[in-house]
Amino acid sequence: MKSLDLLLLACCLCSLSTLGGASDAEKALMKTLFSSYDLKVRPAVTPEERVVVRVGMVLSSFVGLNMKNEEMSTVVVMNLEWTDYRLQWKPKQHEGIEVLRIPAGKVWLPNIVLINNNDGVFDVALQVHVQAYSNGRVTWTPPALYCSSCGVKVTYFPFDWQNCTMQFRSYTYDSTEIDIQYARDSRGQEIREIQLDEAFSEGGEWHIRHRPSRKNMNDDQYEDMTFYLIIERKPLYYVLNIILPCILITIIAIFNFYLPPDAGEKMGLSINVLLTLTVFLLLLADKIPETSLGVPIIVNYIMFTMILVTFSVILSVVVLNLHHRSPNTHQMPMWVRKIFIHMLPPYLGMLRPKVETPLSLETMPRREKKMVAISKMADEYFIRKPSVLFSKPNRYQPEGMCTDLRRFIDGPSTYLTLPDELKSAVDAITYIAQALQAEKDYEALKEDWQYVAMVVDRMFLWIFVVFTTVGTLAIFADASFNHTPTDPFKSP
Repeated sequence: MKSLDLLLLACCLCSLSTLGGASDAEKALMKTLFSSYDLKVRPAVTPEERVVVRVGMVLSSFVGLNMKNEEMSTVVVMNLEWTDYRLQWKPKQHEGIEVLRIPAGKVWLPNIVLINNNDGVFDVALQVHVQAYSNGRVTWTPPALYCSSCGVKVTYFPFDWQNCTMQFRSYTYDSTEIDIQYARDSRGQEIREIQLDEAFSEGGEWHIRHRPSRKNMNDDQYEDMTFYLIIERKPLYYVLNIILPCILITIIAIFNFYLPPDAGEKMGLSINVLLTLTVFLLLLADKIPETSLGVPIIVNYIMFTMILVTFSVILSVVVLNLHHRSPNTHQMPMWVRKIFIHMLPPYLGMLRPKVETPLSLETMPRREKKMVAISKMADEYFIRKPSVLFSKPNRYQPEGMCTDLRRFIDGPSTYLTLPDELKSAVDAITYIAQALQAEKDYEALKEDWQYVAMVVDRMFLWIFVVFTTVGTLAIFADASFNHTPTDPFKSP
C-alpha cells in the first residue's frame, strides 16, 4: 500500500510541475510580446498599409421587433479577425504554445461598433479575451445584445415584412487605415450572410426569410459592414384576435337591418357595435408606430367597418322614422307607393300576405256617377244594403265614387219619402259606417308606412352585404400582393 501511495504522490507532483511550466512559459511569452507593445498604434508595417479586418456575425437569438419604438433587439456573437504582426512568435521557442488568450484591453482593437443603435450602446456586452495565434492572426468573438433602429413600414400590417439592418464600422479608422472584409469559414470561403447559432430557434411572431451582409463605402471615406435581417410576420395571432372578431362584428352590424323596428334595439345595437370597433382601434394604436407615412391595412378595414356602421346608425333613424309615420302626420307620395310597395318587394324576396290593390286602380281619377231615375224599390234596396252605400273603390281616395245616402233619404224618387224616424236611424248608421271605414283606412295606411320601412330595411340589408363583402375582399386582397422579395437587394 505504501508503494501505491508513493506512486500517486509522484504523479500529482509531476502534473503540478507540468502546469507550472506551461504557466511560466505563457508568462514569459506575454512578457516578451508586450515588452514594447503599444495598443494605440495600428498593426501596420508601413503607414500606407491597410489593416484587413474581417467582420462576421452569429445570431444567437432574435428577441423581437418593437413596432411602437421601431427597434429590433438581437443577441449576437461578433466574429472579428485581423493580423497583428507584433503578436508573432515561434512555438518551438516557447514550449510549443500555439495560441494565447489575452485580455481585450491589452491589445489593439479595430473599434468596430454598431452605428444605428437605438439605446446609445455602441460596444459589445462583454469584453472577452482575444485569441492570438503564433502567425499573428488575432480573433475576437465577443457576445452582444444590440438594440438597433429599424424603420418599420406599416402599410400591410399585419401581413407585412420588414427589412432591418445592423450597420458596423470603425469609429476611429477610415478606409485609408483599415480594410473591412467578409469573415471566412474553415475552408477559407467568404461568409456573406449572418450565421445562425446551433441553439437558435425562431419566435412565434417573425420568420427570418433572408439574412445577407454587404460591404458599403460611405461618402465620408468610412467603410461599413451592414447585416440585413429580412423578416416576415406570422399573422395568425392578429387574424384570430383582431381581424376575425371585426368581421363577426360587421356581420352583427349588417343584421341590424333584419331587426324589426318594434324591437326597440336597432339604435342600441348599432351604437354598441361602433363602440366595440373603437376599442379595437385603440388596441391597435399600442401596436403600430405613430407615423403618417402609411396607414395599416387592418386600420383601413376597421375604419371601413366603422363608416358602414355609422351609416347603419343614420339609416336606422330613417327606417324608424318611416315606421312610425301615420296618415295624420304624413301623406304617402305616389312614387313611394309605386317603388317600395309594388316594384321592389318581389326583387327583395318579400311577399305581403294581403293582395295589393293594382296600381292602375289607385291612380284612377275620381268620377262622379250619373244618377238615373230610381224607383221606390231602389230606395228600399239602398236602405237594406248599406255596404253598397258606403263602399269606396280603395282607401287611398277618401272622397271616391260612393253614393250619397242623403240623396235617397231626401228622395230622388217623388213616389216615396222616408219617415223622420227612419231618416234619423239612417243618419246614425251612416256616421257609424263612416267612422269604421275611416278607422280601417287609418290602420291600412299606417300598415303601408310600416311595410315601406320594412322594404327599406331589407334593401339596406342587401346593400350592406354587397358593400361589406366587396370591401373586405378588396382590402385584404391587396395584402396578397405584398410578397417578401426573393432578392433582398432588389426589394422596393
